[in-house]
Amino acid sequence: MMGLSLCLPLEKLNMNENFQAEVLNLVKQIPCGKVTTYGEIARKLTGSVRAARAVGRAVAKNPYPVIKPLQGLRGRGAEPHIPCHRVVRSDGNVGGYKLGVDRKIKLLSEEGIEIQGGKVANFAQTLFRFKEGTVRFVTDRMLGKLSTWLRILGYDTVYAADIAIKNGEEDEDNALATFAAHEARILLTRDKNLAASARKKGVQCVQIETAVVMTQLKELLRHNIPLNLEPVPVRCSECNARIRKVEASEEDILKDKSYVPPNMIGKRDFWVCERCGRVYWEGSHWRNMREQLKQLK
Repeated sequence: MMGLSLCLPLEKLNMNENFQAEVLNLVKQIPCGKVTTYGEIARKLTGSVRAARAVGRAVAKNPYPVIKPLQGLRGRGAEPHIPCHRVVRSDGNVGGYKLGVDRKIKLLSEEGIEIQGGKVANFAQTLFRFKEGTVRFVTDRMLGKLSTWLRILGYDTVYAADIAIKNGEEDEDNALATFAAHEARILLTRDKNLAASARKKGVQCVQIETAVVMTQLKELLRHNIPLNLEPVPVRCSECNARIRKVEASEEDILKDKSYVPPNMIGKRDFWVCERCGRVYWEGSHWRNMREQLKQLK
């Protein structure tokens, strides 16, 4: 599996009518009395929070914002109001609203959401997350290989080195535990002190005992974490973003890359990461991985 530069710029997502419709359809799912973030919507649609700005632009174009509580329907098509006032920033700040921030705060308050200093109080308890089909992980710096394998198996896995963290080991430990709690992820670590402190904060955590990645996967199974043990073309093993199938019209791009076997183009499926541009295909590497994974079943 190799990589190339081919991706859809995230800043262009808001120009796509389908993306706009998908964003607003998700906004409709946010229940009264709850909020979600631009990043949560972006992650649901693209597998990455990097599209949060595009989501923000799509939300800002909502043609039917809520004007007052329980107003009902409007327009000839009787379209229901879309509650975009329930979308806030990742730090709990209420953010903007096309009808004004004061209106947004008033609407949220009338739904029973407490706002203090322009932020949602009890943010973690008020945050609405869209249903995920599988568990999600965050890993410490000693589990780089395990992170790669979990992504190969299709799991949303954030590696510690990819999180903005202040200097200092204690700051990093706190950041990992906070990140895991905020995103409802399972924290995987080889550090017993981090595991202990994370559990005290209510974070689901697994302390990994061994250094061999196949044995690490066995440990997760022993902790009753249901793992798919088949490589799937879902996530980029390098950056964790979702990958998509390369369309037939894009095959000429592959022909320009010396590392893509020419005899496979047009005969095999290829996938591309929309964040970093890495390209994947099922070659001998995938077969070798399957053989290793068979030993865990």
